[in-house]
Amino acid sequence: MLKNLFIINLVFASFALLSCNSVISQNSETEIKSETPQPRKEAIPKQQKVEFKGVSFTYNPQIFGEVKLEEVAESPLLNETDKPGEDFPKHSEFHFEQLDSINRPIDKGRIVVIPIENYRKMYALSTQLVKGFDENLKNLQKALVNKDFRDNGEIPFMPFYDAHQEFLAKVEHISFQKGKSICFLTQYAQETNLINNEDIRYYCQGITNDGTNYVLAEFPVNVSFLPKDFYVKEFEDYQLPEITWNMNKNELKQYENYISKITKRLENLPSDKYDPNLSYFQEIISSLKIEK
Repeated sequence: MLKNLFIINLVFASFALLSCNSVISQNSETEIKSETPQPRKEAIPKQQKVEFKGVSFTYNPQIFGEVKLEEVAESPLLNETDKPGEDFPKHSEFHFEQLDSINRPIDKGRIVVIPIENYRKMYALSTQLVKGFDENLKNLQKALVNKDFRDNGEIPFMPFYDAHQEFLAKVEHISFQKGKSICFLTQYAQETNLINNEDIRYYCQGITNDGTNYVLAEFPVNVSFLPKDFYVKEFEDYQLPEITWNMNKNELKQYENYISKITKRLENLPSDKYDPNLSYFQEIISSLKIEK
């Protein structure tokens, strides 16, 4: 009888011990789970400030990469009959550059700040060029007040580009500290091409309120529905003629209809459907400060 009672007690003790171990095991598991770090959302990158030679602005380094700073020497005319080309007078320049997956640099745009008097010094040998520059400057100042102002159908452009604006879209005024600018989407071309992702750019031109400095910002953009480069000769229901430099009336009308159609699509496309978002460029321009 005593032996049987001992066996029963031993069984109850075993069950009690197992139950206790189960509770300890559950508590330990709960404690371990509570100490497991929860996944965190990636922090939104902060805006980074750039300062150089009296010019400063903020930008998103995740979108635009690194900024390379450069003080560019002047390149004055050597002869009165020389063309200035695309050279700028002495100025400060900011290059946005990002690396791809195999560390090749990708151009993400640039900002150029030029003392206006340096333009006149560069053109000093040519009275005609100085006069043309002053007229162009006056027209740009008009465009900064009235965004609908055009000079021969184009927004006045200060650099000497031997090319024309194929179209204009997303034209708007953007103010910055102590200055104002006009920004727009266009494609410069010497020959007639389709609007494409290799050539399309978002430009901003500005002048400081004291009239001493000119600002040019130039950013490449991509649009999902556009051809990738200028080699493409056919897009949707339009094809460029074989000879584009001497189009007949019918060919010219078809081309103008094509330009009008694409311009309307670009105008109606929301800013966040561009790559990068156009608002990123506008944020940079609005943060610009020039003190020199």
